[in-house]
Formats: sequence, C-alpha cells, structure tokens
Amino acid sequence: MQQTSRTVRAAALIGAALLVATILGSAVTQAQTAPEKKNLNIYDVQVAGGNNGFHAYLIRGADQAGKDLGITVTSIFPDQPDLAQQLQKVEEAIVAQPDGIVVNCGLGPDDAYASVLEEAKTKGIAMGCSAAPPPGSGAAKTPGDPWLFRVGSQEDVAGQVTGQRLLELGATGRVLIDQQQPQDVTCAARAKGEQDALSAGGVTGDIQSGNMDPGQDSAFIVQYLRANPDTSAVTSVCNIPDGMLDAKATSGNANLLLSGYDVVSQALDAIQDGREAFTIDQQQYWRGYIPVLLMAHYLWYGLQEANYFLTGPSIVDKDNVAKVSDLVKAGFR
Repeated sequence: MQQTSRTVRAAALIGAALLVATILGSAVTQAQTAPEKKNLNIYDVQVAGGNNGFHAYLIRGADQAGKDLGITVTSIFPDQPDLAQQLQKVEEAIVAQPDGIVVNCGLGPDDAYASVLEEAKTKGIAMGCSAAPPPGSGAAKTPGDPWLFRVGSQEDVAGQVTGQRLLELGATGRVLIDQQQPQDVTCAARAKGEQDALSAGGVTGDIQSGNMDPGQDSAFIVQYLRANPDTSAVTSVCNIPDGMLDAKATSGNANLLLSGYDVVSQALDAIQDGREAFTIDQQQYWRGYIPVLLMAHYLWYGLQEANYFLTGPSIVDKDNVAKVSDLVKAGFR
C-alpha cells in the first residue's frame, strides 16, 4: 500500500510537470508567432510651435512618446494659430501618407475639419484629436464621433471651475472675461462656462474680446477697469497672462483677482508672488504624449479608448505651484 501511494504521488508530480511544460511551450509558441509591431509613422499637427511655452510642451510630449514606443513622430504646425493655416498643414500630413495623424482640433468645430477627415478616411489614414470633446459631452465617447479619440481638458467644465473658485475667493459685482481669440472654440467654451458659474453666484461675467498682443491687451483691460470700477476680477482665457498682469500693475488695484489658463512661466511666477490667484492646468505634456500612445495602440492592436481621455481641468494655486514649477522646469507639465 505504501509503495502504491508513492507511485501515485510520483505519477501526479510527473503529470503536473508535463502540464506546466505544455502550457509554457504553448505560451512560447504564441509569443514566437505573434506579428511584429510595425515601425509606425505618425504625424502630429499642432496649433502653433516654438521652443518654449504651452505648445512646445505638447510637441515635447509627442516626441517623447515616439521615442518611448520606438516609432517615428513628425510634429508640424502653422506660423500662427489660424484654422485655415492649420488645415493646410493637415493636408500636408495627408499627402505624406503616414499611418496615422493626430490633430490639435481645438481651433474650430468638427465641421471645419470634415473635409480633411473624409480625405484621410478614403486613404486609410487614422485620425485622432489632441483637444477636448465639445462642451456638454459626457465622459463616454459620443457615438458617431468623427475622431478616433480626443485627449484634452474639458473646457466648459474648466470655465465653471474658474467661476466657482473666483466666487470662493470673494469676487463680487463684475468679472472681466478676457476672450483674446474669439474664433477659438476652446477659449469660447472656457468663457461661457465661467460666465454661467458666475451668474449662478450673482456676479456678472462680462465676456469681451481682448487681444493676443500683451501690450494691446493691457491697454484694453486698463480702459475696461476705468469704465467699470465694480470689476473685482479678470480672467485671461487664452493662456496669455502678460497683458492682464501689466494691467493690474498699471491700474494700481492690488486687490484685483486674476486667473488664467495653463502653466506658462509668467503665470507660475505671478502665483508665487501673489499677483495672480490661480491658473487652470490641462497638463499639456500629457496632451502631446497620450494621443501618440493611443494612435500606436490602435494601429498595432486595434485598441480604442471608450471614454474621452480628460487631462484636466485642475487648479494650480499657491498651495501646489512650487511642485508644478519644478515639473515644468523638468519638461513634464
């Protein structure tokens, strides 16, 4: 009986070993027969370029994603943030016949990109968007969305967050919402969201067309403050805070609340020394990096993001500005 028991145990061990060997052998066979990942060629069409500032972080993120994934990423952009010029760059990308194209599609509504989307589709080129979903979109991707994915901050919500924070900080009477690029749908969504939040709190949010030129924007804001002395705050919705900061100094109103968008160095410095209350961060490095990752995984594996990939909004203020500044200097925000 003892001998029989030992024999049974030995047989069981041998059987288990053979089963493990069979499974491992199967896994090795599957790994050996898996198709190789194609060396992809992806074009990244941005709104603007430059060696520093907001758009440079998007490009830096896209380039790093290409390096990490071992694929070719080519970033191109127009001379200035202009929809017609950007569409020309998308056409250039289509002519190059890449595997996929990522477009920072925030300069206009989806209808403005309809022709290039259709052209790319007929040529078998995948198209993704490195900008936020339209205002009012939920977290889940809308059925029939023309873009393979969207990556960005939910801008209408960002505007609401701005308005709510200004109310918490004591904004009263009137808030100037400086819309420096009236044609930009991203800035428009921020402005409308802020206006709605302020209105719900009993404060007037006045959306006015400012200017991307800091000097002209400053002059406009100073004139507005003189004409509307009940103005308690100013928001720069298109990520150029210089005019707003200069106007505060020129007006001599040390209590004027200032808020803006993105983690540009001027805003971070102003938050640290108290001139600006906060800025809304959309984590632009991620906005550059993640679209390339999503495009590569779609082309390699057929994977698609079921939800919109939201990189913001989040608030940068005196409580976390030091940490964010360190990350910016390192090139990751």
